[in-house]
Amino acid sequence: MHHTGLPFDLPVEREIQTHANLVLLTRERAYKLKKPVKFPFLDYSTLALRREMILNELHLNRRFAPDTYLGVAEVSARNSKLHVGELRDDLPPSAAPDVIDYCVVMQRIPDHAWLPILMREGRLGENDIISLMQRLVTTYQSEPANDEVKANGLPENLRHNTVANIAECESYVPECLSRESWQRLDALLRGWFEANHEVFQTRVQQDRIRDAHGDLKPGNIAFVEGTPVITDCIEFNPLFRRIDTLCEVAFLATGLESLGAFDISAHVLDAYREIAGDDYPENLRRYYQAHLACVMAKVTALQLNEPEVPQAQKDRARALAAHYFALGDFHAREPHVVVVMGIMGCGKSTVANAIGRHFGWRVVNSDVERKRIAGVAPDARLPASAYTDESAIAVYDALNAAVGDAPGVVLDAQFPTPEFRAGAVEGAKAMGGHVVFVHCDAPDEIVRERMNKRELDPSRVSDATADLLKSARERFQPPTASEELNVIQFDTREDVAKAIEDLKAALLGPAYDPQIAQF
Repeated sequence: MHHTGLPFDLPVEREIQTHANLVLLTRERAYKLKKPVKFPFLDYSTLALRREMILNELHLNRRFAPDTYLGVAEVSARNSKLHVGELRDDLPPSAAPDVIDYCVVMQRIPDHAWLPILMREGRLGENDIISLMQRLVTTYQSEPANDEVKANGLPENLRHNTVANIAECESYVPECLSRESWQRLDALLRGWFEANHEVFQTRVQQDRIRDAHGDLKPGNIAFVEGTPVITDCIEFNPLFRRIDTLCEVAFLATGLESLGAFDISAHVLDAYREIAGDDYPENLRRYYQAHLACVMAKVTALQLNEPEVPQAQKDRARALAAHYFALGDFHAREPHVVVVMGIMGCGKSTVANAIGRHFGWRVVNSDVERKRIAGVAPDARLPASAYTDESAIAVYDALNAAVGDAPGVVLDAQFPTPEFRAGAVEGAKAMGGHVVFVHCDAPDEIVRERMNKRELDPSRVSDATADLLKSARERFQPPTASEELNVIQFDTREDVAKAIEDLKAALLGPAYDPQIAQF
């Protein structure tokens, strides 16, 4: 139903209402109208403004989805119904007497084609992400930025949004985030920003500021017959679109993480880096992801201050804001070092590799590092004499050095003594990060059976054999409370998915809940 109260003379199957738009879905098309509303950030209150924004929407979105945005049309009142006129690429400068509104006309996108649905059903492939990034990067590069666009990336123009946003977030302590979390976020989003102006200036010099999309969330992306379709770019304020292309892609990555898809998020960032040829600094990506998660949290939390919002909606908004703040704090705490430890043959490599796949993080395995240091192939066998205390120290030094500035790393090794574990903690602290230990184990009969099977595999990396199990148990010193480590105990007879869920709880806290973001 339109704001006039009149129905449309269209075979409407479904209506979608937002705070600013009305979308009518027929079998083959979608008709999008602007509501006559005015907010601090947009103004659709007059027919002339709606005409302007409808044309903006058509031409700006055709950059990303040329075959989907068919044209625009006039809406007129006829016989107590609203009639959508002929499809056109432009609108007359002045409205005819019976024209009361305008609409964008789109090819209807099948419900099953939207990215969140594909992801939920396991139908989103690596090639989809690559084609999506190719479409985005091609669009970014098709129109060189002018000086006015570039100026939006300068630190003096970014400062207000960054500093003001995190300052405003403080009012949601402790309702939606802890004081400690806010302080970490403030140190990054205000402190790191102010100390690293040259990073942002370099991005402007590298021509990375573009007139982009401005709202690249998962729900605005679909794949129709394998072709990426990107919809609903921001048409009402060009300042929201004039951003670093890394910031735009980081917004999509953060949105995917809010739905639990850390692996796809990592793939999006990797594909963007390669296709755009953008060797961006990781700490800038981290900054953008933390900032964008806080923006999502604050925008959600604004409902808590509105008396007309029903209590049930406020409760959901509070939980969703806390979810986004948890994700922001997750990035503020980078790098994450996950140490998967335990005796030989206990199943830790299976757990480590599953964690690495889930988060899109590199897995560094002690057996592989040992062979690399020795200068032999991973499946080559080393003699027992190669396993000295000195070689062990070299291996663990290599593991700890692998932390780097990546968002996270998984270290797969026995870590049998407090000294080796303390080394991992110090290595993470040196990079400003923290460590979570996953202590894997299983009964000896299970471990022995696994090791006997592994010995039959000529491609195995580990040189350990089942006859070493007793001495391995004797040498391994399980972590004690006095070490003050964050340790997750995992019985590897259980499904590895449980280890991942336990780890996510340790890394993101109880407020992080992807289910609440999937509405």
